[in-house]
Amino acid sequence: MDYLRQLPAYAYISGLLVFAVLYRKYGGYRFRCLMSILMMLTMATYGMLAGLTLPIFGKAGLINYTVARGFYYLGGFFTGVKCTVMGQENILQSPAVYVCNHQSSLDILVMGAVYPKNTSIVAKKEIKYYPFLGWFMTLSNAIFLDRKNRTDAVKQAKQASDNIHKKKISVWLFPEGTRGHSSKVDLLPFKKGAFHMAVQARVPIIPVVIANYNDVYSSKAKRFIPGNVNIKVLPPVLTNDIKDDSASIEKLSLRVRENMLTALRDISPPSKDE
Repeated sequence: MDYLRQLPAYAYISGLLVFAVLYRKYGGYRFRCLMSILMMLTMATYGMLAGLTLPIFGKAGLINYTVARGFYYLGGFFTGVKCTVMGQENILQSPAVYVCNHQSSLDILVMGAVYPKNTSIVAKKEIKYYPFLGWFMTLSNAIFLDRKNRTDAVKQAKQASDNIHKKKISVWLFPEGTRGHSSKVDLLPFKKGAFHMAVQARVPIIPVVIANYNDVYSSKAKRFIPGNVNIKVLPPVLTNDIKDDSASIEKLSLRVRENMLTALRDISPPSKDE
């Protein structure tokens, strides 16, 4: 066995990679969870390098796009998760506010199938301090909101709306504010930050609906199997004539949520746990 100790580190890494590739069709819940975490760390590491280099070449708008798309393909390869995207034509080349439902950590993988170029992500402040993921997001100019401090969150949302105009970027948010973690095909109440942001910036809101994928992934049931997840991009909702007051924003958020819930129920398969 002495010859094994003499093998270089890259030989062990190569061997583990070959094993993972060969075993990917047979691995269970723990294997697929492990591979999705490893692929996320891989792309976050790439993202840190991209965050340092792509802006030099004037390609800062590709940082999040290449990370998201890379994680979708790499993570999908090792977990067997694929996506069918409907309404791709509703993705705009001009700035917009994308709002997406939030179910679990798997969202980070599947949203890569539709994530637009030149788009920053809005996340809770705590993620900023996560190793690798937080470092990458900081370098990619992610917007971190402190949801526990409403005054600070409003200020940051206003700054984000200013950046939409100045930097000509879009933003991606999860208006539910937290993961649904539900086998029911439903949405949590929406927080209003995304809608204030869109109205202040006078840009369209584009709802992105990820089907309930409880049949593919459920941390509660310890289920993670290969499968397809439907994603539907709804038509843009214009905000030019909407006032930036509580009543108008409430009405707008309820309308968008209702449209997203209808689409969610339309594209989601029956739950295995119902």
